[in-house]
Amino acid sequence: MDMLWSEKFWFPEGVTWLDLRNDDPDIYIPQIEDIGLLSMFIGLVLLIIRFLSERLIVIPIAKCLGIRVRKSLPLSHVPELEKLYKSKKTTTKSIKEVTKKTELSDRQVLRWLRRRGKQDSPSTMQKFTECSYHFMFYSAMFIYGVCVLWDKPWFWETKNCWIGWPKQHVSQGAYWFYMIELGFYWSLTFTLLSDHKRKDFKEMVVHHLVTIALLYFSWCCNFVRIGTLVLVVHDAVDYWMAAAKMAKYCKRQMLCEFFFVVFVIVWIITRLIIYPFWVVYSSSVEVYQIVGHFYSAYFFNILLVVLQILHILWSCMIFKIIMQKFTEGELKKDSRSESESSTDDDTTASEDAAESPQKRRMVPRQRSKGVKDNSY
Repeated sequence: MDMLWSEKFWFPEGVTWLDLRNDDPDIYIPQIEDIGLLSMFIGLVLLIIRFLSERLIVIPIAKCLGIRVRKSLPLSHVPELEKLYKSKKTTTKSIKEVTKKTELSDRQVLRWLRRRGKQDSPSTMQKFTECSYHFMFYSAMFIYGVCVLWDKPWFWETKNCWIGWPKQHVSQGAYWFYMIELGFYWSLTFTLLSDHKRKDFKEMVVHHLVTIALLYFSWCCNFVRIGTLVLVVHDAVDYWMAAAKMAKYCKRQMLCEFFFVVFVIVWIITRLIIYPFWVVYSSSVEVYQIVGHFYSAYFFNILLVVLQILHILWSCMIFKIIMQKFTEGELKKDSRSESESSTDDDTTASEDAAESPQKRRMVPRQRSKGVKDNSY
């Protein structure tokens, strides 16, 4: 434990943990014990707020906008088909093997797999409610963060993040900004497995864990000023993507594309220009010019660089969406964060309807014992 809190790691020469004591009642310096359990409690409170807002506000509004609640389709449990579905190896050979075991036709097997996949995929209503929660939180916290930081000198000149460190006062507004943001990322971590799995699931896990580590680490070292800049830069862009998705789910294509264009512009400005050339530069250059060299600053910068690598990866995904607009004429899918097996609510019905009566008569209607054919 002594090695974990070694002053040689956390501070430059001449600075000790005693310098982070709250000796002056008018100057609040972050304390480790002030952020741990409270942030987790706030995360749980945010989950309750999310649940209530979705049921009482978001879902009724979504219904008014024309989003339907998906009806669950009847589906019999067939162990052989379930095993094939979970293996994710739906080759012609594997399907033939299952048809022999269950005495079902190829078409019945494929229809069962399609409906089974639809059970695991999120409905349009689920995706809309999730995006609405992100939209409300990120937009509210961005406005709150700008209001808190607007009159702060480090908001306009990043070198002020380090002048006077470590005895830098943290205002009440900045304290709650940090606390609520940390609680929010805890809530996202709590719901990673319950929310629908996206294509960038691994990147999101890394992003949430790195962000939580950054917040805790910066709080312990009183890097709160640079930490607030990181939070504001990130909050500035996410709600635009959420708005674009919500418009897409409401089938408002023009509005979706407008929000997406704004999102791309804000993304480039904040994540690819301001974040690396102002925030990361301040933390990796100005800190050593003003404070000096110490190991915890190196570790802090590694976490910031990991976030920037994620930004670059997501930028490549966003570029694919832009290319989709030019090649296909409209934005059809968010390759950055759509689910791995996303299925439209009307996909199964439209595919079944597309089968002509003549084609259906050509398929032998074989049945297995105890399995009703109309459940497929």
